[in-house]
Amino acid sequence: MNRDVYENCRKFLKKYPGTIAWRVKKHASVIQRHINDDEVVLYTFIGQKDTMLIQPFFTTVIVFTNKRMLLGRKKYLGRSFYTSITPDMLNDFEIRTGLFFGSIEIDTVKEHFIINGLSKKSLGEIEDAISKYLINEKIKILKNRKETNE
Repeated sequence: MNRDVYENCRKFLKKYPGTIAWRVKKHASVIQRHINDDEVVLYTFIGQKDTMLIQPFFTTVIVFTNKRMLLGRKKYLGRSFYTSITPDMLNDFEIRTGLFFGSIEIDTVKEHFIINGLSKKSLGEIEDAISKYLINEKIKILKNRKETNE
């Protein structure tokens, strides 16, 4: 997949125009600054983080790379929000559909991330991408543990 986070977000929003997102370029720039040269972007999506309100202040870009999961949000006045989660910290996820939008709840060892304002049509693709990511990363973790124990 393309390493340009903003371009990936644009493709996602073009494919699923019912998703709620504002200031996408600004939010994508937060993640773009933190992607390392040896990382490959596997999947990107965008939605409203941790709120039932639909506001431009809560739009968040979520990126899965071959090494970690990244969440980024550009706030006003030069501030930003950035989270990096390694695959061993990811537990599971839950998909919810509402009357107009869908949401994803991603459970980590330390906290839950709820991404709202997603087009209901996007949920199948997001579920597939996250499932594949979690399965592949858990297999890698188990192989590494087995190799270190031998």
